[in-house]
Amino acid sequence: MAALHENTTGLSEMVTALAGVEICEEPWRIYYDETENCRSIAYRDGTIADARTVERTFILGGIAILGEGAENELSARVAPLIPRSGEMKARTVLGGSDDFARVLRRRETTRFLESIDQPGIAVHYHSQDNLYYAIVDIVDSMIAGSGNGHMFALHRELKNALYLCARIDPVGFLENLAAFGFPNVPPGEVRPFCEFIENSLLDFLETRSESLSFEDSFSIEALRQMARTSSRSESLALLRDNPPDTLVEGFSNHYQQVCLFFPEAFHCFDAETHVSMDIVDGDNYDFVDSKSNLFVQISDVWVGLLSRCFRFLGKWADDRNPDVFAHNPIALENLKTIRRLIDRAADLHPALVSSLEADCVLRKRFEAFDALCGS
Repeated sequence: MAALHENTTGLSEMVTALAGVEICEEPWRIYYDETENCRSIAYRDGTIADARTVERTFILGGIAILGEGAENELSARVAPLIPRSGEMKARTVLGGSDDFARVLRRRETTRFLESIDQPGIAVHYHSQDNLYYAIVDIVDSMIAGSGNGHMFALHRELKNALYLCARIDPVGFLENLAAFGFPNVPPGEVRPFCEFIENSLLDFLETRSESLSFEDSFSIEALRQMARTSSRSESLALLRDNPPDTLVEGFSNHYQQVCLFFPEAFHCFDAETHVSMDIVDGDNYDFVDSKSNLFVQISDVWVGLLSRCFRFLGKWADDRNPDVFAHNPIALENLKTIRRLIDRAADLHPALVSSLEADCVLRKRFEAFDALCGS
């Protein structure tokens, strides 16, 4: 086991160095649940069977217990929220309303947030936009070849540019890519594939130019030129040797990553057979049945609340309804608590809050937070 721990430590150092954050050596107990786990996203005869898989964000998150005694205190505080069935879930606390303002003003929501907004407890989450994840290798492949290496400094802006184009019709865009063999693009399809990307970006620029910032227009045009240059390549570095017809093979990398970022913590995940089979290194985690673990249940409520919150903020950023919380001070205070919990976690350690999402999505989310809660 000592050798296994030594190997895991080396991998932790490599992964955290690539991510630009330091390993956290704190001996916390970190609990997890997930939402929008579609297991995988793949083509079937060139089509995507379920559009929701590329329209919803996967979130793995929950709570971290930072000190002695916090678990007992938290158990006592959330006891009134436990239903007769014995298992607390997002739907039992948050209800079934699609109106997030209504969710926020529920007494149960307030009680839940007050329970976790305490010393010795931190929230955490790791989110992934599946559309963004499915297409970022296109940009990285173009940067890697045809003399575009100098564009690495703008890789996030370029990925954001492609995402802006793709999200107009996520399913349609991905199904068009399938015609070229994506996520594997054979040599004979490189030119038409790159020409499709170039023409899609050009059409997007011409039809959406008035709504785009100067920075986004610049990034889209830069990527369009890179696609033209890449069309002369023999191959695209990352678009080969991938599992055929598979856009997202699974989510086990998120579980592995948190174990590596926090090697001295103990990680308690909700039972997930496919993930537990994929993670084989390390001795700092376990998979449990949520019915038998209250803190995994609390994590289920947190990620359910966060998923609803992120969808609400994205929509609000488009609508800008200034009266959404008019005459609803409880809902607004609960939204402020969510923001405070996220900020506190990010300050505690940056790896507690991470997102594999486009810059435009993250920017809108936190601009909405600032506008509603006060920056």
